Amino acid sequence: MMQTVGQALNYILPVLYLTVIYIYYIIYSGKSKRLAGKTTYILAILLSIHAAEIIIRNIALNTMPLSSAHDAYSFLAISILFVYMIIEMGLSERGSGLFILFFAFILQLISISYLSWIPETNELLSNPTFAIHASISIMGYTALSLAAIYAAMYLMQKHNLKKRQMGKLFTQLPALNFLERMSIRSVIIGIVLLGIGILLGHRQAYKLIGSYWPNDIKVILTDAIWVAYVVGFILSRKLKWRGEKNAYLSLSIFIILVVGGSVVLYLTESFHQFN
Repeated sequence: MMQTVGQALNYILPVLYLTVIYIYYIIYSGKSKRLAGKTTYILAILLSIHAAEIIIRNIALNTMPLSSAHDAYSFLAISILFVYMIIEMGLSERGSGLFILFFAFILQLISISYLSWIPETNELLSNPTFAIHASISIMGYTALSLAAIYAAMYLMQKHNLKKRQMGKLFTQLPALNFLERMSIRSVIIGIVLLGIGILLGHRQAYKLIGSYWPNDIKVILTDAIWVAYVVGFILSRKLKWRGEKNAYLSLSIFIILVVGGSVVLYLTESFHQFN
């Protein structure tokens, strides 16, 4: 019964995300202002339904909600939704919601392609340290994802200002300075959280296989991506890069992260490989 409910929610969620995105579209394209003050409540409802899906799936499979690629993408989507909802509440800033929610929708859509209801048996999934490591790492990736989204919005806004092609939709975007600050802030948060996750991961590796630096492509890629973000951030501060340079840097490293992670997921095996 729980699996049936969970399966239904898996396919309903992308539709719900798309519905909320449409609500944001009609508000900020000027077609309706009625719902402008209710978007946070709408996000809370979507967040609750998504959380219910994760909980139901976790109970049905008797495992943690990060045991597969499906769960990882789904968890990343709900993390983006949660972080953005907090931003919207704290800053009363809603112009970026359409783009951020669209990105979360894509991640949730991708998660369906990895959907499986075969229970995991990997011993790591019963280890609290691994659960903390995985959760913090995902939150780090969430922050880096948001940094890339804000960087993309910055570039779109900059392009439209140069061309003086500001349609109704783009006039609702935040100011360039705000987008740049949010992108940089998100990178810093991502570096810190992912760094903590990596440290916990290396500690776990030592306990399991007796080495802090296992010869595992996923570990190597994660470390390399983290180093790239740290080096990029330091260089941008030292060279006083602003605006477009920072945006392109953030987007470039994030694209490498996504493409590299997808290739590794499909073509390689890992000592912490799941379904």
